[in-house]
Amino acid sequence: QGEPLAGRVAPPAPSAGCRGSPASGAQTLAPPGGHRRQGGMTVGLVGRRALAALAIVAAAAAAKEEISVDIGEHRFHLATRGATAFRLRLAPKDEQVVETVMVDPDLEDADFEKYEEGTESGIRSAIGSLAVTDAGVVILRDADGKVLTKSEPFAGDKKLVLSTNSGKLYGKGATPQDAQQLVATGEVTPLVCNTATITPYYYSTDGYGALGATVVDVDDKVNMKLSYKVEAQAVTWTWEKAHIELFLIPAKTLAEGTRAYYELTGRPLMLPKYAYGFGMSRWGWEGRAYIEDVLRHMRDGQFPIDYVIIDFEWFASETDYAFSPPGKSTYDDFGWNPKLFDEPRQQLKDYRENYNIKMAGIRKPRIGNTETLNEIRPKGWILPTGEPGGSYPPSWDGSYALARSLDFSQEEVRNWYADEMAHYTDEGVAFWWNDEGETNYLTYHNWNLAERQGMKSKAPEKRFFSLNRAFSPGMARLGAGVWTGDISANWEFLENTPGMMLNFILGGAPYVACDIGGFNGEANDKLLARWFQIGVFMPIMRVHSVLQAKPHFPYLWGPDAAVAMREALELRYRLMPYHYSLAHKMYKTYNHYIRPLVLDFPDDPHCNSLATQWMFGDILVAPVLREDDLRVIYLPQGTWYLLAAGSHASRTLVIEGGQHLGDQALLTEIPAFVRPGAVITLAPVVQSTEELPGGPLVVEIYAGADGSFDLVEDDGDTEAYASGKVRTTSFRWSDAEGTLSWSVSGADAADLVGAFTQVRAKLFDKETGYVYDSEVKDLGSSGSIAFEKGGIVLP
Repeated sequence: QGEPLAGRVAPPAPSAGCRGSPASGAQTLAPPGGHRRQGGMTVGLVGRRALAALAIVAAAAAAKEEISVDIGEHRFHLATRGATAFRLRLAPKDEQVVETVMVDPDLEDADFEKYEEGTESGIRSAIGSLAVTDAGVVILRDADGKVLTKSEPFAGDKKLVLSTNSGKLYGKGATPQDAQQLVATGEVTPLVCNTATITPYYYSTDGYGALGATVVDVDDKVNMKLSYKVEAQAVTWTWEKAHIELFLIPAKTLAEGTRAYYELTGRPLMLPKYAYGFGMSRWGWEGRAYIEDVLRHMRDGQFPIDYVIIDFEWFASETDYAFSPPGKSTYDDFGWNPKLFDEPRQQLKDYRENYNIKMAGIRKPRIGNTETLNEIRPKGWILPTGEPGGSYPPSWDGSYALARSLDFSQEEVRNWYADEMAHYTDEGVAFWWNDEGETNYLTYHNWNLAERQGMKSKAPEKRFFSLNRAFSPGMARLGAGVWTGDISANWEFLENTPGMMLNFILGGAPYVACDIGGFNGEANDKLLARWFQIGVFMPIMRVHSVLQAKPHFPYLWGPDAAVAMREALELRYRLMPYHYSLAHKMYKTYNHYIRPLVLDFPDDPHCNSLATQWMFGDILVAPVLREDDLRVIYLPQGTWYLLAAGSHASRTLVIEGGQHLGDQALLTEIPAFVRPGAVITLAPVVQSTEELPGGPLVVEIYAGADGSFDLVEDDGDTEAYASGKVRTTSFRWSDAEGTLSWSVSGADAADLVGAFTQVRAKLFDKETGYVYDSEVKDLGSSGSIAFEKGGIVLP
């Protein structure tokens, strides 16, 4: 088995005036030939001069259009892919190529025209041009005709050497060993693994991005069988299979390249609103009484929370780690453990209605029940390998679940699994926590297709969400998030967390979480509190811990740590209107709201590979990462305010950038900063997203420049937002006039759960040093609040 039918095979295309078309659901096989122009060109082949046939293939195509150039026994296929990329396929002439599932199959491809100039044959579009010479040299140019990269002549040896002008390469993903490096070095091989994901992608500061792909077979284990190697003057792609696909993205900046890459791999879907809140997981939930005791403690202690995740014990009374290939007759893969859930449908309903807390369950991509295994093995539904043991690097000596892991690349397997899982949606399970899916490079992608299908069969209007231990690019268009694996409870892994998150985001995973407090080993109160503070500004915030460790529930760690963790959670929920609106902006524009500083400050050498700070919208986050509580902060040039975010401060703190800051931090302190012109929308303190709006919206304005922000609201649960059922409140701050104005468009607040109807503004003024607080005003369809020094005018 190769890649699933979620990919497609693309045939050749007309040679001029071409336009791609959106993909259909069917897989279309590419004919091996077409109309050819023979020529007596000379090409470099395996180190010697040889005659090559240069063919421009022009054949009508229903699913995809491209031109082809033959060099020796190989064919270069050139096309656009979506609005942002060129696609280069390099394969033997008779090879049928299936497009990778990493690329969105529903993209509408940009217009292009074929050209032939001198020894070049290529295509031009609005983003630039891609050409192949008669010597097998690939040339990528931008829209201005500048050469971005140029290959050495292809010699038929499964190697393509691209030039670089000492370009820095971002987007590789990360392992624990290089989490704090944003720039790729050495050889990069795509990998899914516990605590590591490496992607077949980079953005080069030479001015382009590149996503590589080849066929993934069932026995390829955790790797995609290609790699790129970074050297001073070359980036060398090599591959083991018959063909390679390279999606080349002309882009002047890392920010532009990352945006275009997200567009190529598929629009990141909005998660359900609760997923932007806080969740708690552990291995070792003891029973129903224990679960309900935890829920009561969280609510009585006023620790905001939206969901809990239950490990193995929610559906099974034992783990399957020691099972041999035949499995065990008493194991139920698709049931409930009555010790925890003796009446699951009613329990989950009670948790939602009485506690405003949802429940998710762990899933493993394998089968443990003997009868089920005996039924599906003859159908060829089982992978030949199991799950590697340990973390990074993967250990096949310690592998487990042998001959029991499902091959989700098969449509029949996905259909069967979706049917088996569907009842859980009816019974109230909110989402899936997918663990130990590193059985194949594309297992997580295909597994999510099956889970999404199962959920949609019961609740077609609802948003799908899953959290996965590794990822391949393109999963965000399914609603899938990722966490950074089974990390250890120590300061080294805490310090790695921002870099892992940023590298995963640049590599194509917009929604990233971690095991706050660390999974393996025992945490301590300070470590856990500091990790909570990092989590406030991550896309997904969740704690987890191993069976033997004290759970990372905030009420268990003493009064001082409890105060710090409660304040962190309150800040997370106060930022909900801001965070949720930024996620909507990413869905609409593909621009990620969490990004390394190098995207915003590309000319500042201090930011090139800074992986311990990040931007969260307009907020620069610099959390405390050290056991000795020392702040280690770099502020780029310019004026910066200390973020207030709902504090009761009556004075502003302003700092000039271009410097490093140190000194000791309080346990409750989360250093974060904004520049003049920032407009930050805040909710009152609530205990779950179900309690929103909870009172008037608070709009914090940091004076010194004009600013704006679009607050986006929807129903938080369904996919109606995709068809335009959203309400947008556009706030505009005029610094010269001292006026915050707004206008409201879209859906009516009455039709949206949790929409704000009132607003209050706070102005932070660096000139006077004071904070000005307005009265509450109805949002209505438009309005304004004018500030005067020493007072406020409400028009």
